[in-house]
Amino acid sequence: MEQVFKVPIRNLFIMLSYSNDMPEMVREFRDVDEDLITYDFLAKMFLQEAQKRIHHGLVRNYVTHMEETSFISGRMQINESLSFFAEQKPVAVCEKDAYTADILLNQIMKTTLKSLVQNPHIKEGTRRELYLIWEKMLEVNNIPLAKEIFSRLMFSRHDAHYKRVIHLAKLLYEVQLLSHKRGDWSLFTVPIGDNELNRLFEKFLLHFYRLEQSNYHVKSERLEWNLSGNKALLPSMLTDISLTHRRKHKKIIIDAKFYKNMFQVNHGKKTFHSGNMYQMFTYLLHQPNELENLRGILIYPFNGQETHEVYRWDERMTIEVVTVNLAARWHDIYHELIQVVDEKVDQDF
Repeated sequence: MEQVFKVPIRNLFIMLSYSNDMPEMVREFRDVDEDLITYDFLAKMFLQEAQKRIHHGLVRNYVTHMEETSFISGRMQINESLSFFAEQKPVAVCEKDAYTADILLNQIMKTTLKSLVQNPHIKEGTRRELYLIWEKMLEVNNIPLAKEIFSRLMFSRHDAHYKRVIHLAKLLYEVQLLSHKRGDWSLFTVPIGDNELNRLFEKFLLHFYRLEQSNYHVKSERLEWNLSGNKALLPSMLTDISLTHRRKHKKIIIDAKFYKNMFQVNHGKKTFHSGNMYQMFTYLLHQPNELENLRGILIYPFNGQETHEVYRWDERMTIEVVTVNLAARWHDIYHELIQVVDEKVDQDF
């Protein structure tokens, strides 16, 4: 059965900003009093950016469209026009380029405005202001939003000023997407299933360590089995996050495991999940021998019991089990995650 975690909006937006590689949004959220960051606060941020875009004029571009017309203009499409010619109708199908504001960037902005206007969790005054901006975009169509739409966007000098409003639109969309199944979220917290949170947390950690430290090279790593035989039948080994020190023979492998309970119970005895421990141990055994310091870290959500257990295999290799409280203040989460890869921590083992 899927377990649900309630995550403060402020922490969720920061995690999504890291996951979507938006360092400028991360810096901005970190400079704001954490208690002020609610869903309404983010809606107001989006409102301010949308107002700027309206004030300076919506960006326009040429959009190609097909049109049935009695007056040939643009590029006539012979194949599409044949049926009209056969019926002796004075109609042709022409392809035309229109210079219009009804382009993807504006469509995303208008659709997000509409979504916020209809969101009962946002204060009425904010929704009213959002509606007034939405009304000024009559020539722009609403579209169904999807993650793929945001991934298609490429910014140029012509529309670079839209980057911030689109980033906010993407964050707002992803929060709604994560909470869509349950609907009992508020301005302050969003209930997220453990599967969704696990995927988000993996991506967040990867980008967090890429951005917030410089000692390690960070990536998700595919490992090769040290076995002979038909390897096509062997399961793949893919780490969530591998951190390889840039100057020293040191490495850290991190796996995010978001279960409601970090323990399994067998015959009345509580132990860490065996599959997770075996998996991490296998990852560590498939590392180069020249590594002088090798750490495997399993990260679980805090569930009322703070944990940081260290198990040593030999003089160079350890497995650690730690918890992180996503309901804590962001300042505390940040320093806890930095401490995991801190040089001083390594020396204590």
